[in-house]
Amino acid sequence: MAKVDYDGFAGIHRIAQAEGTVDQRTAVIVTFHAALEREIDVVLAALLPRPEKLKKSFGFANKIDVLAAAWKGDPDAGDRLHLVLRRFNDLRNSVAHGDKIDEVDKWLNKLIDAYRGIDPEVDIHVEIAEVAQGICSFMADGPTPREFLKIAKALDHLVIAMPAAFGSSRGSEGAAVGMHD
Repeated sequence: MAKVDYDGFAGIHRIAQAEGTVDQRTAVIVTFHAALEREIDVVLAALLPRPEKLKKSFGFANKIDVLAAAWKGDPDAGDRLHLVLRRFNDLRNSVAHGDKIDEVDKWLNKLIDAYRGIDPEVDIHVEIAEVAQGICSFMADGPTPREFLKIAKALDHLVIAMPAAFGSSRGSEGAAVGMHD
C-alpha cells in the first residue's frame, strides 16, 4: 500500500523480536513519566488563568518550564521541583532513545540526586514510583511518601493501642472505644 520496497513480514518479525527485549525498568520509567505529565497538567490548570491556551503539542520539557515560571510558592522550592522534573525527563529520554544501561544509570543517579532536594532522606535504592509520588506530594505541599508511611504507621499503632488503653481488647476489629457488648 505504501508503494515502496518494504518487507512487511520482516517488519512483523522485527516487532516480534522487540517484544522479547522489553526492559521492565524502561516500562516503569516511561509509565511514571506519562503519569507525572498528567499531574503537571492538573497543576498547570490550577495555576494558569487560561490553561486551555497551551498548545496540545506542548511537551514535557515545555510544561515544566511553564510550571517553573508560574510557580507561586517559594522560588527555591520551585527551582528544586524544576530540576527533579528535568532529570526525570532526561531519564525518560535516555530509555526512550535506547541508551546503553550505563548511560541510563547515570541519568537515574542524577534524578535521585535531584530528588534529594525534595526528600533528603532518600537513598540510592528509591523506587521510581516513590520519586513520582514524592514529586506529586511536593507540588501539593504534602508529606513525602516516606513521611506519609510514618504517619500511617503511627495511626495504625493508635488504632490498636487506644482501645487497649481504654480496656477494650477488640482493638483493630472495629469496636468503638469503650463500647462493650
